[in-house]
Amino acid sequence: MSPIPTSPDLAKLEAEGFRLRIVQGTASHLLVEGIPAVNAKGEVVIGTLYSPLVVDANGRTENPCSNHQCWWIGDPPCDANGQVMTEMISNPTPENKGDGITTTVGFSRKHGDKRAYADYHEKIWTYLRMIWHEAQVLEHGCDPRSEKPVPAVVEAQARVFHYPDMATTRAGIGAATAKLLAKRIAIIGLGGTGSYILDLIAKVPVEEIHLFDGDTFKVHNAFRSPGAPHKDELTEPMKVDWFGAIYDRMRMGIIRHPYYVRAEQLAQLGDFDFVFVAVDKGPARKVILQGLIAMRIPFIDVGIDVLSDGQSTLRAMCRITVGTPEMNSHIEEVVSFGEVPDDELYRNIQVADLNMQNAAFAVLKWKKLRGFYTDQVREHHSLYTTALHSLTKEDRA
Repeated sequence: MSPIPTSPDLAKLEAEGFRLRIVQGTASHLLVEGIPAVNAKGEVVIGTLYSPLVVDANGRTENPCSNHQCWWIGDPPCDANGQVMTEMISNPTPENKGDGITTTVGFSRKHGDKRAYADYHEKIWTYLRMIWHEAQVLEHGCDPRSEKPVPAVVEAQARVFHYPDMATTRAGIGAATAKLLAKRIAIIGLGGTGSYILDLIAKVPVEEIHLFDGDTFKVHNAFRSPGAPHKDELTEPMKVDWFGAIYDRMRMGIIRHPYYVRAEQLAQLGDFDFVFVAVDKGPARKVILQGLIAMRIPFIDVGIDVLSDGQSTLRAMCRITVGTPEMNSHIEEVVSFGEVPDDELYRNIQVADLNMQNAAFAVLKWKKLRGFYTDQVREHHSLYTTALHSLTKEDRA
């Protein structure tokens, strides 16, 4: 959907005859094309002015502009003598903005009185005047505007979210976020850790997120999972329905599977890009992980071990274990597949902050595997211990 009808500043640029191209992809972008500029040879050439486009949930531009910077696509702009306009260039190197857009140089020019630009019309004109003025010295009649309004070109890519991802747009990390464009991810187990994994993955542009759990959402779950349910909502719905309904409000592609994954369900995991395993039963974990290894599907298995030391304090450990088709021989050595003894020492202790931390470690590692974060260690097994505040990194690729 074009933001022009709801954004007076963009509509004004369009009415003035500027050639606007709006790209709505991993991030949102505004390009003003056909701008006369001077190159290093003293020639008048044509370039494109670029700005991230920050809009609200309804697609209307958010003003004043939160980002005063612009970028340029084309030869670095020069003055009429062919000297690069270094006084306005903040980054002289190309930048990948994502969605097929690569800029040449970056500009930083704040408003004269240091206030934020009132809107995109003021921001674009500020940069345009400086570049265009130098071209006019050489070619007086050159003009980036058409004689009559030019309808903006809107390139809208398929998106999973019901509203634009402005976190990616404002941060300028569209190229990095594009690395997370997986098709199908499964989360097996929506207990404390699994529900926090969902909370994080739901904010990533994955096409489909499949939820597997045969349990219901009970009162104790409210204290170790994201959100704050009202008392009247605690009617023990299926976990996949409870969490699915929450994240359906933000995005598409949340698919529910209201049952446990056992040997007979393994075939359903055969075409997933990645699987997060967050179950607390050793034998079930063994069936799932061995099945994923056999089907050559990468996964991350998580676990928490919390014990009371008898002095009203807890000793806790979080585990994050990666298995890939290329590296999985360590799984049998570091993951427990046995039944947990049902005695007084084990009370299935879980605490929300540990669940959240374990999930964050798991998703952070997944993003490293996708290339979103730099990964110099490439560990496939980690343990975080609360008592020592230590993080071990083992089984490196």
